[in-house]
Amino acid sequence: MADAEQLLQWIEEGIVTYGEDLGGWTRLHDGALQLFDGRITLRAEHFPQESPTPNDFVAHCHVYATLHEYDDEVLDACLFGMADDLEAALRQVAGLWITCVAGPIRSFLDNKPVSMTCQAGVEGGDLSAGYAPGDFGLSGLRAFVGPSVARGFEGQEEVQTKLDDSKPWFRYAAESAAPRRVHLVKATILVQENGIWDRELEIDGHEVAHHDPNWPAGIACQSPGYMTRFAVFEYPRNSQAIAHRQELERTIDYFIDHFSNVESVDALMEQMIDQGFDPDMVHDVESTATIAFGRTYFQGRGIQYSPTIIRARRSGKVEPNVPLMSLPVYNRALALCSAARERLSEEEFQSLCIYNAESQALLQAIEGGVTAQDLPGIKLYPSIVPQRGVSQQTMDAAMAVLEGMLGKKRQDKTKKPWWKFW
Repeated sequence: MADAEQLLQWIEEGIVTYGEDLGGWTRLHDGALQLFDGRITLRAEHFPQESPTPNDFVAHCHVYATLHEYDDEVLDACLFGMADDLEAALRQVAGLWITCVAGPIRSFLDNKPVSMTCQAGVEGGDLSAGYAPGDFGLSGLRAFVGPSVARGFEGQEEVQTKLDDSKPWFRYAAESAAPRRVHLVKATILVQENGIWDRELEIDGHEVAHHDPNWPAGIACQSPGYMTRFAVFEYPRNSQAIAHRQELERTIDYFIDHFSNVESVDALMEQMIDQGFDPDMVHDVESTATIAFGRTYFQGRGIQYSPTIIRARRSGKVEPNVPLMSLPVYNRALALCSAARERLSEEEFQSLCIYNAESQALLQAIEGGVTAQDLPGIKLYPSIVPQRGVSQQTMDAAMAVLEGMLGKKRQDKTKKPWWKFW
């Protein structure tokens, strides 16, 4: 029996054994497992990989749950098992899906928390009854959050209790998701011996992935360990967020595909507006999506990018610390850029990615003698990102904010038009 089908068989056996709120008839046939009285269908893949040691086996699997009551949308769960042999590792994956993923999915379908799951963001809710007053970072959405599984934290088992619904487990998941109604998000938070917390956020399998250094756990912990949990969330059926996200992706894709076919970016933007693209959205793609393109190109080189931008608004307001991950245009550009790499030539992809100011600064440093080994020592300060139509006065105010961050006065007093790189 193939590994994937064996995994589904163990999931079926576990669900039948568990029963209770996860009950209902099941059917495994031809590589597909129907659960919850046929309301969902599971398929699975196993991605073989080298084991870290001869005595450890790693099972990297994806379990895809098709929700038949929600236009057959698919929830992709990425799961790992590690044990002394492959069979035990796959059984571990089956147990993780049943423990961490099955409950949120069934709770979502029934619209009530079951199987150690809680509904997030219920005002006045009783967590012991499955209704969490905290939103886990999924504000304003119908969301069901599964239990966490933990490893490590020796001598500090209370850590798991303290990392509760008040912590931003899934912050920015909604801003990052593709324009579909239902999503599955996975958060893994880990602490090293230095006591600093990091977070890995994955949405819909590997479709979107973020790494957050210095995640705000708000608690001290000197014992290494990690915790993982999943959540299912949805946008309302007629949500404007979905329509906006669809148009945003169309705008980003057009910009990507036509970037190398025009004389200048200004000409491309004019062309897009003439064809009916929203002018503000076109401007945001040019100013913010291109940051994502550049970071994709230099990914893995250890460069210390700023997680925030300085936002200069038409109203005259300057916002000094806007998280890039809070901006759907940035997050969707990250996802779409990876796909674009497959269809663009290397020259076209490189041209797209080195357009923005951050990439230009890095290229100048490399041309000045900085080597690949030196790149991890480079720290980039926040970029100034203006809205369309912002005044020069507001740009000057934004520059003053940046100068304050640098801790010195701007040496070059020459005025530049706001559309030039700063």
